[in-house]
Amino acid sequence: MPAISDLKELRATQTPLFLFTFELPTGAVERWSTHRVQVDGQVYGARVLNHSLFEMRSDAQEGIDSLSRISVTLANADSYCSQIERNRGWKGAKLTVRFLFFDLKSGAAASDSTVVFRGVANSPDDITEGTLRLPVSNRMNLQRMLIPEVRIQRRCPWKFPASAAQRAEALDGGSRGKHSPFFRCGYSADITGGAGNLNGEAPFDSCGYTRRECEQRGMFDLDSKEDPTRRFAGVEFVPPSVLVRTYGENSYHASPLAENEGRYNDFVPLVYGTGWYAPPIVFARNDGNLTRLEILLGTGEIHDVLKVVVNDVEIPPGRAGANMTATGWHNVVSYGTRTGAFNSDFTDAEGTPLGDPYGSMAFLSVVAPNRVNDGRSLPKVQVLVRGLKVGRYASNGAYLGDDYDNNPAWVLLDILKRSGWGDDEIDLASFAAAAVDAAQLIEAKDLYGNPTLIPRFQCNLVLRRRRSVADVLRGIRNASRLSLTHDDNGRLQL
Repeated sequence: MPAISDLKELRATQTPLFLFTFELPTGAVERWSTHRVQVDGQVYGARVLNHSLFEMRSDAQEGIDSLSRISVTLANADSYCSQIERNRGWKGAKLTVRFLFFDLKSGAAASDSTVVFRGVANSPDDITEGTLRLPVSNRMNLQRMLIPEVRIQRRCPWKFPASAAQRAEALDGGSRGKHSPFFRCGYSADITGGAGNLNGEAPFDSCGYTRRECEQRGMFDLDSKEDPTRRFAGVEFVPPSVLVRTYGENSYHASPLAENEGRYNDFVPLVYGTGWYAPPIVFARNDGNLTRLEILLGTGEIHDVLKVVVNDVEIPPGRAGANMTATGWHNVVSYGTRTGAFNSDFTDAEGTPLGDPYGSMAFLSVVAPNRVNDGRSLPKVQVLVRGLKVGRYASNGAYLGDDYDNNPAWVLLDILKRSGWGDDEIDLASFAAAAVDAAQLIEAKDLYGNPTLIPRFQCNLVLRRRRSVADVLRGIRNASRLSLTHDDNGRLQL
């Protein structure tokens, strides 16, 4: 059968048609179009009077080459559509729109068909004796989704699995893996191989997201099986002031405790690729000779911290057994894995950690000497980070695992998955092909004018302020000459 791209170039073509398939919340399916036609054995009734699909354009503001919202006007002289609204309701109905050329004279399709829109219907805007106007929103409207998605707050931001099905998904993320809303919490006490404590003989079915309740559920440090959990991601701990004596002084004084720069309701950064940025400082306390800082690097597992600069002085990485009091040092406490870690700089008399584990968040411990910062005010901290590990796929769509990569195709894919897209909704092979093209080496010159080879496109992106996903995707696409569309089966294609 001729392709749409071939027929549209002809001087005279067959009739272009949109085929509307509504899947109602009850499971019933309605198929309509502007003409009564039969395609692939399915009959589409002539009920569509008007629609706004012709307003679709490339590089739309919503972040994908589609519409965020369309309007469909249906014939309602027989009150059939009104009965659906009265009995079952249109809200929540899933709409799939396909396009093709159709030969009305012979009653047969003149081209293959392709999906141009998928969305979810809302309640009708207008119902009259003759028509019903139905608004339909793109089911993944990227303009309304925001990243970074996690705020700095006292309560844990991870969603607690309340039902048995959710706890089964929390164990390993299910089909969505690490992007499941329940994976980061991971409470699954009643699941074989799961984590957490039982509430007597039954699992907990709710959580207040506080440190105390996280400890009760065994997800703060160790569960009843003595397995490490450390999933709590609230930012709660601030060390108390202690009596210290600075080198060269005879008297003791209270250690300065700097006010937090990481204000509650600020956003936890997202770091893709490699970049310099100023991460939020959770707290800083001076012990007389050294200022100890706890710094929140970002959400998710990162690859490494390359450099740390405090007040324009580079702080070297810590070395076990070496006296680094003169220079200071830094250590990555947690790289952002689901099982967090405690900062050993702050413990009680028995060696029990006092701080927060920062589950699924990367954070850094920095110790600076007094000549760099005396603890009376927060220092200026800059870090150079190789950021998030992202999922990568082969040309056949097979999963290759997570690793550091600043290829724009994999960055786009990770952002889409954070926004709710599943593997079954994405043409993974097209992302793999785009990644190969972006990674192709091209000739360039380095800072000194010497010839070198660099990848065609790279994406190094640090997000500290919340932006819509559409804005972020549009920036990456424009910089990397990429386009997001639907394939013939309705999957998102790069």
